[in-house]
Amino acid sequence: YFANLYNGDSGRKVFGVVMQSPSREEILKQGFVEVRVNINGFLQRHKLIVEKQQTPNGAVPYLTLESRYYAPSTELLRIANEFQLPVRSKDGVFFPKGKMSKDFIGL
Repeated sequence: YFANLYNGDSGRKVFGVVMQSPSREEILKQGFVEVRVNINGFLQRHKLIVEKQQTPNGAVPYLTLESRYYAPSTELLRIANEFQLPVRSKDGVFFPKGKMSKDFIGL
């Protein structure tokens, strides 16, 4: 049943309807994004807030998971790759594949 939940990179397929994922620019403009996270076989909806952290070279935006919630590192890494933005939680910081903090300065 949940195997057909995600439809590759074209968008998410939820109950037969394809939902387009917001772009990186839309997320930064809006200031948050709601994602579905698979935790122990249960789908949960979490709101990730955009927070900018100041570095010596400039501000870097992070999608931040509220500290009272938990999400596995595999799901946080999936979210980072899906939205091409770094994700921060109490477990650490997760960057998209092949990227580091300097790639996000000035967004």
